[in-house]
Amino acid sequence: MKKLTIALSLLLTAACATMPMNSSSKDSAGASLAPAGIATKSTDASSYILFSDPKAVRTIDWSSSIYGLNIKGTMTSKGFYPAGKIEGHGSFCADGKDWFSLNDLTVHKASDGKTPAGSYVLGCAVASGFQPASRDAVVVQ
Repeated sequence: MKKLTIALSLLLTAACATMPMNSSSKDSAGASLAPAGIATKSTDASSYILFSDPKAVRTIDWSSSIYGLNIKGTMTSKGFYPAGKIEGHGSFCADGKDWFSLNDLTVHKASDGKTPAGSYVLGCAVASGFQPASRDAVVVQ
């Protein structure tokens, strides 16, 4: 009986460890919302954008940490597709009326009168780059 209990415990542990814990990248039928080949979790992403210098998409070096505010994801022909929330350390902007376009990696001021044409991050345009207002990105399919 003791061996059976141990075996069942190991089996259940292994089964739970392989089940996905993040369902936000799935629709109600369980299908992925991201196009094929696009990371839906930050741990699967190959690239990131550092908001202190948001004009460059960098390759993730998993052997070192990324300290500043960043968003991980995949660069596609349609722009940067985020995989999860904004991560890292840094200050957030309280106002959040400007926006950073993930399609073309440009910062837009609210005073420009434009509206986002694709996925974006709300925040503030600052001299050092862009300061997000929260850890969320708005993803437009």
